[in-house]
Amino acid sequence: MIGPLAVAVMVVALAFAVLALGSAALNRLPGTLQVGGAALVELLALVQLVGVIVQLVRGDRPAEFATFLAYMVVSVLVMPVAVLWAAAERNRWSSLVLGVGGLVVVVLVLRMQQVWTGA
Repeated sequence: MIGPLAVAVMVVALAFAVLALGSAALNRLPGTLQVGGAALVELLALVQLVGVIVQLVRGDRPAEFATFLAYMVVSVLVMPVAVLWAAAERNRWSSLVLGVGGLVVVVLVLRMQQVWTGA
């Protein structure tokens, strides 16, 4: 896994989660800033997916491949599902759903780093 890219994904996802959870605390609906933030988190997750695929093709493998693969797939799917859920239910909870989605991405990427290194 590309360490600096993983850190970038976690930092952006955490900043996005703070923004979304702050909106939920203020009882605000998600706006274009939150949708844009979710798109940025998803873009970084996709870039990370491409980087991981390149490393796998080169022969680098995580310590537990199946576990890593599951984390990778879920990390790419979390934000689209959160955005669709938030769009379906336009209320204060939709901001909370987006914020939790951002936190889930942070945890998944952290676990992917740990699994990749065998820690």
